[in-house]
Amino acid sequence: MKRRPPGTIEGMTVWKVWRPPPVDEHIAAWTIDEPPGLQSLRAALLRAVADRADFVAADTEDLAERLVIVATELAGNALRHSRPPTVVALLRSDGHLVLDVLDNDPRSAPTVERRAPGAGGLGLQLTERLAQEVGWYATDGGKHVWAMFSLSGS
Repeated sequence: MKRRPPGTIEGMTVWKVWRPPPVDEHIAAWTIDEPPGLQSLRAALLRAVADRADFVAADTEDLAERLVIVATELAGNALRHSRPPTVVALLRSDGHLVLDVLDNDPRSAPTVERRAPGAGGLGLQLTERLAQEVGWYATDGGKHVWAMFSLSGS
């Protein structure tokens, strides 16, 4: 029998349960009740990054684009697989930005299914590639799925 690495299920990888580093600053939060709200989220997230002169990322435009893609994927998953509302928070933590997406289903872990190209469902894989770290944890209020991005460009 072939052994699988920890955190894997046949053809799938389950994200690690852990919390992001402690929050230094709560920058902004958005509540989304339905998929059309994702467009407003993207615009507001771009403004939030553009308005911060203290973000010293090597490429602020690249950082903003990665944040928007990941926020859209994680919030879209929350809307699709949980019940509204979904809360997206942008946090600052020890030289990093953290996107934290809260949904109302603390029971289901983010699971990356390996799929054929064109089969869809690649949002979590994309998130893993665009973020420095990813994880999730459950609370009484729901499930937090998060992604962390370096402000130093590393």
